[in-house]
Amino acid sequence: MKKWIALILSVLMLAGLLPMAAFAESPETPDFTGSWSDPEFDRAQIVILRDFEAWSNDMLGETPGGNYIICMTWANSADSFDSYRMTAHEDGTGLVYDNGLYVRYTSLDAESNENEAEFLEDQGKGRFTLTEDGVLKWEDSYLGESAEMNLVRETVNAPSAETLAEGYFRPVTFAEAGSAGGELKIAAAVNDVFSFCFENAIWLVKADELAPEMFAARALLTEEELEAFDAAEPAVTEEALRLLQENEKLTDAYYDAGVAEHLESLREDASVRCSVSSFLAFVTTLENYGEN
Repeated sequence: MKKWIALILSVLMLAGLLPMAAFAESPETPDFTGSWSDPEFDRAQIVILRDFEAWSNDMLGETPGGNYIICMTWANSADSFDSYRMTAHEDGTGLVYDNGLYVRYTSLDAESNENEAEFLEDQGKGRFTLTEDGVLKWEDSYLGESAEMNLVRETVNAPSAETLAEGYFRPVTFAEAGSAGGELKIAAAVNDVFSFCFENAIWLVKADELAPEMFAARALLTEEELEAFDAAEPAVTEEALRLLQENEKLTDAYYDAGVAEHLESLREDASVRCSVSSFLAFVTTLENYGEN
């Protein structure tokens, strides 16, 4: 794992676990990143990320430059939801945008994963402002309800030691590089890592809450499981980090393991990629801490 130190430090900075001078926020600039919602509009959720987590599809034609990508999803019914996406930049103590893309997706039929897209707005303009009491206010030229929203940052508890042991550590123990069917086992384990980070919204978990649970999870493993995990983890981490890159493709092993479609859907979600990068950086940091 020593050869990964430089890469992991970079990932840590991207994940917000270490300071990043290039994207450091001034004392006057609020922290907008996170998942936001209003109980009065419980069908709507807004995710805000820095654009260094973005792929080209997230950027709506813009170029990453230390700004923000924003996505609102609004459930209409069991077979329909709205998506409102924009890229924004800081303006004083707020975020402003002028390229909001509002699309309504409707499922074609119950047996299909395909959706029909209805484009409702492609030049939405607006502003997000964070109040002193931590409420995010929204003004938008297209979505009238935005002015009524009082958005609050969602918090997520760290997964328990038992959840970490069953959802991350033990699945990785089966990924024996070089063994019969090794590539399929690694593919399955990488899918498990992405799934775990998605299901537990790791990007919203505080590092100081995750650390003790990680150590406690390792303590739940048998000596044989720990040995298997430590042997398998480097290859799983390396492959998962590879797939965080937009230009990297799934190998045949993912299709043979039956996880390709599921994993691709997770890779397309910027918040999942953020969760995976921060979690794997954290895993490796703890391992190197333990070695010293």
